[in-house]
Amino acid sequence: MNATTLFRILSFILLPIAFFFIIMDLIAIIMALGNPSLLFPVFLITGMIIYVIVSFYFLLMGVNKKLPLGASIKDWIKVNAYVTLFLGFQFMLVSVSIFYMGSANLQEFAEKAMAAQTNMSSQMNSGLFLKMLKGMAYFFFFLSLALLVHISICFKLLKEYAHLFLPKEA
Repeated sequence: MNATTLFRILSFILLPIAFFFIIMDLIAIIMALGNPSLLFPVFLITGMIIYVIVSFYFLLMGVNKKLPLGASIKDWIKVNAYVTLFLGFQFMLVSVSIFYMGSANLQEFAEKAMAAQTNMSSQMNSGLFLKMLKGMAYFFFFLSLALLVHISICFKLLKEYAHLFLPKEA
């Protein structure tokens, strides 16, 4: 399997995930109006969304159809790819730290988190919380791998298809 095929596959996998994150980002923007400390995570998620959508546009119009693209498309991809790299490494760091926590430490963390949430539903116990935490860790680990591989391939394709980008206007 060559890099372009892998890029296509990852693009089609990442696109629905980006659409899901659009909904989550809109909710987070509303929450950030009351809590400005959420603006940085909102910025990171927005950068990932923009990267996935613009790189998908590059795939469809540039790689597949060989149509000329504006120089701004390349700039949007590069800038948001750096933001997405940071986010991908953060996702991986959190996931790996959850994987390497011992069972006792993870159980203690789950119990403390559940004790801090007094208004939590009675159906949510520490076992279910732990299962959800591990599931999210696996999801974010594989998402970070997909993002990091996608970005590295995208940079190679940007060099390969550099002739498709129109020169910047002065």
